[in-house]
Amino acid sequence: MLALLRNHKEWLLLFSIIDRMLIREVLKTLLVIVIVLLLLILANTMVRLLGQVAAGSISMKVMGVLVGLNIVKLTGFILPPAFFFSVLWVLGRMYRDSEMVAFNAAGVGLARLYRTFFLVAIPLAVLVAVLVFEVFPQARAYADMLQLQEKKQFRIGGLKAGAFNEFNKGRFVIYVGHADEAGDGLRDVFVRYVQDGEPGVLVAGRATLTKVEEAPGQFLVLEDGHRYQGVPGKTDFSVAGFDRYGILLPEVATDSLSVSRAGLPTAVLLASEDLKLKAELQDRLAAPLSVFALMLLSVPLARSLPRQGVYGRLTLAVVIYAIYMNLIKLAEKWMSSGVTPEWLGVWWVPALTALLAVVIVRLDAVAYSPIWRRWKGRRL
Repeated sequence: MLALLRNHKEWLLLFSIIDRMLIREVLKTLLVIVIVLLLLILANTMVRLLGQVAAGSISMKVMGVLVGLNIVKLTGFILPPAFFFSVLWVLGRMYRDSEMVAFNAAGVGLARLYRTFFLVAIPLAVLVAVLVFEVFPQARAYADMLQLQEKKQFRIGGLKAGAFNEFNKGRFVIYVGHADEAGDGLRDVFVRYVQDGEPGVLVAGRATLTKVEEAPGQFLVLEDGHRYQGVPGKTDFSVAGFDRYGILLPEVATDSLSVSRAGLPTAVLLASEDLKLKAELQDRLAAPLSVFALMLLSVPLARSLPRQGVYGRLTLAVVIYAIYMNLIKLAEKWMSSGVTPEWLGVWWVPALTALLAVVIVRLDAVAYSPIWRRWKGRRL
């Protein structure tokens, strides 16, 4: 019983009123930032995916899967910068409103702030790691498999059903209404071609793809259709019906889709000796490390004098974050191309960011010290 009471008191000491207030404000700001960023990015993604649906590249089912995949991906990669800016915004507002002066007078310093934010960063980093290492690769692999199945279902010999297939810069166009379930025929076929400078149109209710040994490529054999040759209104315009009509198709390549590196399980990346796969693993590792690195940097960046404002350092934080993300991408590219050694990986970017946080803390300790301010005042 005494042990339980002691543990209860320890938890109360761990989460004081100040801790709960800081955690609550940071989590509220974090939620708002994540929702706003998700809505903005998903709006652009939805427009792009709807364009692909309208063009017949993907179906509505695949679109729904890709939207969910983007939500998982964005959540995993948005949380570190969202946490960075939420801590920066909350502390900056408290410095501006002189709340941090009262906290400092009560003995709440940088160490206490770091302890509080570490209590948020640890579960947040675990969540990011689960999303990046497990959930997103599985979702990516499922989306790749679904797209591959759809391409196999709706493509015969490289022709996509339900859409116009254009070749030779528009000189040869084929429209296929749909494919038979058995996959051996096409329905509602429309062909427009230009031969010897004259346009022609073929319309048939059914067609099949046939290969001829003597000729390269494959023939589209239309059955029970009509042929319209020439320009309407001219004397050489002709209309004819046919039972069977074969036309040689241009080079048509069937799309192939393989599982991307982003869809490979983490266990496969760990066991692989491929440098590119190791770089992909390092890129995933950078996401949870970024939670801690950016948090360490956000606390000193938010510091300012009362009534000084935080916009100057907020702008600096945006610049630093842009440089940070570019360095992450460069580090992955350098590692995959062999420019940097394998042991260096990507982790040096979060480590460099943490070192920058230490430098800013030390510089602020000098700049905000009473001795330095009195000396500076005398010089002025």
